[in-house]
Amino acid sequence: MGVHGLTTYLRENKRVLGKTVHFPSASGDAVTTIVVDGWSFIFEIYLQSHLPWVYGGEYTEFSQYVEQVVLSWIAIGLKVYFAFDGPTPELKIPTLTSRMNGGTVEQSLIFFRTSPASRCTPRFLRETNILPPLAYEVCVQTLQRLASSGKRPLEVHFADEEADPYAVELAGRLGAYVVGNDSDFVIFSSGLYEGFISLDELMWILPDADGETYACKGRDRDDDFQTVVRGKARKPPTQQQNITSGLIPPADVPFEDLTLNASVYTPAALASHLKIPVTILPLLAALVGNDFSNQSSTQRNVQSLFFERKLSLSQRIAHTGNTLTGILNAASQPRKARHQVESVMDLITRTVNALLVRAPSHVAPGEVDAVVDRIVNAALKYAIDKYDGEIYGPDSLWPTRMCALHHQDACPFVTLFMRTHPCSSHGDTGNDSAALRLGAMYVEAFRSGKLKPKIADIMNTGAYWPKLFLENPDLETVAKSIGRPIRLWIYALLEDGVGLPDASEISSSVTDSVAEDDRGLHGEDGKNLDELIDVEEHLSDDDDTDLLAPLRGELERLRTADDSTSEPPASATSHSRSRLPPGPKNVTEYIRRGSRIAPDEVRVPDLAVLMSSSAFKAFIDSETYVPWQLRSLEERITLFLHILESNVPLMRDLPPVQLFGVLVVRWVIRTLHLRAVESGMTKDREKERWSQREARALLAFYIGSLEDNEAVGSTTAHGDAQAQQLAGVPIMDRTIQLMAQALTAIETIQCLSQVLFLSDWIPVNVEGLSSSRFHACISQPSPVSLPESMWNACVHSLEDAFRLEFPKKNRNAGMRKHDKPTRPLAQTRSGTVGNRRSAHFAVLGDAEA
Repeated sequence: MGVHGLTTYLRENKRVLGKTVHFPSASGDAVTTIVVDGWSFIFEIYLQSHLPWVYGGEYTEFSQYVEQVVLSWIAIGLKVYFAFDGPTPELKIPTLTSRMNGGTVEQSLIFFRTSPASRCTPRFLRETNILPPLAYEVCVQTLQRLASSGKRPLEVHFADEEADPYAVELAGRLGAYVVGNDSDFVIFSSGLYEGFISLDELMWILPDADGETYACKGRDRDDDFQTVVRGKARKPPTQQQNITSGLIPPADVPFEDLTLNASVYTPAALASHLKIPVTILPLLAALVGNDFSNQSSTQRNVQSLFFERKLSLSQRIAHTGNTLTGILNAASQPRKARHQVESVMDLITRTVNALLVRAPSHVAPGEVDAVVDRIVNAALKYAIDKYDGEIYGPDSLWPTRMCALHHQDACPFVTLFMRTHPCSSHGDTGNDSAALRLGAMYVEAFRSGKLKPKIADIMNTGAYWPKLFLENPDLETVAKSIGRPIRLWIYALLEDGVGLPDASEISSSVTDSVAEDDRGLHGEDGKNLDELIDVEEHLSDDDDTDLLAPLRGELERLRTADDSTSEPPASATSHSRSRLPPGPKNVTEYIRRGSRIAPDEVRVPDLAVLMSSSAFKAFIDSETYVPWQLRSLEERITLFLHILESNVPLMRDLPPVQLFGVLVVRWVIRTLHLRAVESGMTKDREKERWSQREARALLAFYIGSLEDNEAVGSTTAHGDAQAQQLAGVPIMDRTIQLMAQALTAIETIQCLSQVLFLSDWIPVNVEGLSSSRFHACISQPSPVSLPESMWNACVHSLEDAFRLEFPKKNRNAGMRKHDKPTRPLAQTRSGTVGNRRSAHFAVLGDAEA
């Protein structure tokens, strides 16, 4: 999430809004708690590490950087909590689609439309940077490995939905700062929340010769100002050499000798600067624009109605703050009755009308009401339930195993997997207890990082978001050709076990979330506007005013009134859903179609039909039917290997650390071979197939990761050696497409293993993967040596599925010794142009002759 222009506004007003803090703190042994936004951390580390991305990801070095940053934070006295996103809310789907179109899809299109010589330059690769698809898995596995010892002050949390409100609520319980890059953290407010620290403004201070840091010199302990001395000596360069800006600490320096400086921004400081109550900040963010302001790509942008184009983003924030201040000040004067604001909805309507660039009479009928409704929805995303407990700190967490912050009945994530069990394909057995037990297992797996948020998206909005990376835009996306056959089994298993949401549940999910904590405008928890205006501008311990509570009730009342003429809506206050007779269900996959992201409806198949069509032999008793996720480990392994067409003795005899890599190779080779056979072995489908040399290179990709996990060295030294190795690794279109297919297979097979609770049995080992190794092995003329058992298992029953490779013809073989080959265009561009011009003049000369 992010408020449009708020990051720039904070940076421009840093002197007033920011407060400098130092770690370790001056109190010595005091431990400071921080809650880190997981995705902001991932993006910032990969960006600052300057690791190559074009090959598919250098995950070994990325894991080392993650470990280096976390251990440095712990060494300076920080207790670290990480919060990662849960399932994507439905209101954010248009924003997420727009980001993917303007990010991965557009960057891939630019890459493949650029000449091979130009796209290999450092500047081009830096400007078209794409986050490697396995960065999330590597970061989570590294953090969990560090936290598994139990001796480090480190915990990893997974949010119910968006990580932003979860992180602030967690910080409010712990009395912690929130560290991230999203400006929304200055809008949220909860409990003992200390404020927001931007990852962009972190600064590491190294000690000088006398053992004192430069940040401590010339600074009064009572203020946040720093004395600047400009002498004739060259002190500024020396000072800059002892200051390192960024998230990654300086190398070859003991962590205990470092000091971390940061700027803290609090909601109270921002509200005081804008002269509005703190509780109005969510309304300010919704008016200025956030990820939820525009719910549909077909709707008109709200901000285009409010602001003139000449206004900068910071000026828009100031203009909105002044408008709100004027309306509230006028309403606080008792003599001006016509300016009195009767309700919170009245406040929003007046603000919208005041911000409109054109007069309200010139706006289309009903458009103002639609804008007000969208503003309310966007503001409600900042709602955080008030904590009624008396205990704060770590002891206030985990009231149940299902959620760290909420009880089971109040947790929105638990209801995704704990819905009433549908009528299975084997008849209505009434075995709801098995479905509830399976749902509880999925919730616990998610909380422990063993269930991807992508799987939770299926249960939340009936959508799946395949991870996209660099791939040829002229070909069918690998998310469909490689990943969809496996995902069909995933959908069928989830529907058979816990039940997927139907269309009516998905369409009402927004209403349910809005009215989940329904409180009327004049109910016992509602506050009238006079109480809202009298709120102090700074937070206090007994500040109970909640702007969002009346909004929930008013929005629900308006929606109920609008729907009164149609069929009655389902109950919004109850999580229990009455199930209709089972019917066909769909999952919407957001995949690339040409040069854009488009939704693609996929019919969920029946699990029994899939099993019978794939000739899976298993004993099924309709009377005592048990979901496959709850069956024995041997049965789940058998089904897992059968889905991947690898249920053979050679595969079962492999060590678990080698099994996943062989499964990836076998699935890609088999899938592309079947596509070629179905098309009649056309030329294009024949080119898609892999050769044995390419398959060996991908297996070496995994073998090398196992070897790298055993070697631990310096991040900087390893990075320098790798940079020298990558200098000679070519970037070829075919190799990029092969890596895209392999990465998609890795992601999809991992999801299947998590649905069947096989993550512990078949480790993925993504921490040690280096995609440049695969590209380097492809460029080698000789095949890569592999363990014989591993290769035999890979090619079993697939001997005819490989593409034959023929030796390349040497273009210079027929040239005489004194003939010189033509220089490539990338080496001498001007020389090539000159040769072209001389050729044109020669043609003219021949014509005259």
